[in-house]
Amino acid sequence: MTDHNGLILNELSKTFGDNQALNGIDLDVAPGEVVAVTGPSGAGKSTLCKCIAGLERPDSGSVFLGGREIAGDLPGGRGVAFLFESYALYPHKTVFENAASPLRVPGRSSSLSGAELADRIGRELDKLAIGHLADRLPSELSGGQKQRAALARALVQDNAAITMLDEPISHLDAKLRHRLRGEIKRELMARDAPAIWVTPDGLEALSVGDRVAVLIGGKIAQFGTPREIWENPASVEVARLIGDPPMNLLSARLQDRDGTVTAELDDGMHLILPPDSVERLVAASGKQSLQDGAVTIGVKPRDIRIIRLEDVGVMTSEVVSLEPFGKHSLVTLSLGKSFVRVKARDDMGVRPGERVGLRFTGPVTFFKAKTGSRIVTGWEEQGGETERRAVPAL
Repeated sequence: MTDHNGLILNELSKTFGDNQALNGIDLDVAPGEVVAVTGPSGAGKSTLCKCIAGLERPDSGSVFLGGREIAGDLPGGRGVAFLFESYALYPHKTVFENAASPLRVPGRSSSLSGAELADRIGRELDKLAIGHLADRLPSELSGGQKQRAALARALVQDNAAITMLDEPISHLDAKLRHRLRGEIKRELMARDAPAIWVTPDGLEALSVGDRVAVLIGGKIAQFGTPREIWENPASVEVARLIGDPPMNLLSARLQDRDGTVTAELDDGMHLILPPDSVERLVAASGKQSLQDGAVTIGVKPRDIRIIRLEDVGVMTSEVVSLEPFGKHSLVTLSLGKSFVRVKARDDMGVRPGERVGLRFTGPVTFFKAKTGSRIVTGWEEQGGETERRAVPAL
């Protein structure tokens, strides 16, 4: 068991009837660390937070916070600052009163005078760009404004034993989301307490978390640094969640032909794979086990290059659609009966219906076809850091 005074979960499980919401969750969050929890809808993210807060009682497992087991503590005695996904604002209280409410709980000591409390609340509301709404009731707010009012209520609790934010910026416009991501994370990291940031957005999780836990079907599918999750997804399910657009996934069958390992798509089209990635696959699994083996091949949109069809060693494809974004374009292409998405320069000049060549220029990740678990990737750990291996040009 990890030894620190933050949050430690051991084998936490929770069911609702026949639904296994959480299944053997092991998780630790150190003081001053922000762990982002991401996953699809229904993965168990909110249930996890409610079990930590004491709003749901787990069927089994333990919850340690600040060096002690808190399973027997009432929710109000756990010292949890919690932003609910539903906001849970008091309808009869103003924005200011909602934000100040946890600091005015009877029996909870506060060293702030009335003027100091007003200043503390005011600064938090201003940071969230709702200072001018301090006297409004929740019924007079938009969805994004309600979200920020609830967020202020969680963040003003400087002395909380843990801060948990359930989708704190999901309803804000893109510009405000971008600004608040950094500001909120800096505020959480400055505290000597663990923090959990819940989001269904994989890229948001990578940007805010010191570590990221990917929750799928009530289980932690992968837990690691943002770079580990990005470069080395543990499974096909994780790969589908991370990235914008996510990794391209192609069903293929590996074949050993005269000592050379090749990959063939379901429609018979042969993929031209980077030699380095194939070497790592062979080293991890052995050629004997790869003969005629079904796999899923993953390649990131940034690691595919559109080139001239006349070039040597290219795969033939056809442009299906083009989405320009200014600095780059997202190009969808057919590769046999499969489709891939490529991040390309905005000045590529390709058009839908045009036949072009494709080349994999970066690492290829191999997953087991049956289980979806990763076999090997073109990235490796070196000296504690995940580094990209050079892939020779084909």
